Amino acid sequence: MMVTVLQLQPVLLSIAPVSVAVMLYAMKRKKLWLMRVSLLGMVLSVFLLFAFQYLDYRYLESCLQQGEVYNPLQNSCIKFN
Repeated sequence: MMVTVLQLQPVLLSIAPVSVAVMLYAMKRKKLWLMRVSLLGMVLSVFLLFAFQYLDYRYLESCLQQGEVYNPLQNSCIKFN
């Protein structure tokens, strides 16, 4: 069973709240290196968010070209008769 990138989306996007929590901890403890790591995690999560939005748009576009409707919750195309 292969795992796709879209199946890992919730796990990868959980980097953002974890990075914010680490940033708050680092600011409280005044750990500069940990602040930098958490900022890197936040930047990475922004890039991942843009990438996932782009993939979602591409999938929507391919469904519409086939004359179908995109269901984002199931990540599939639905054909109405």
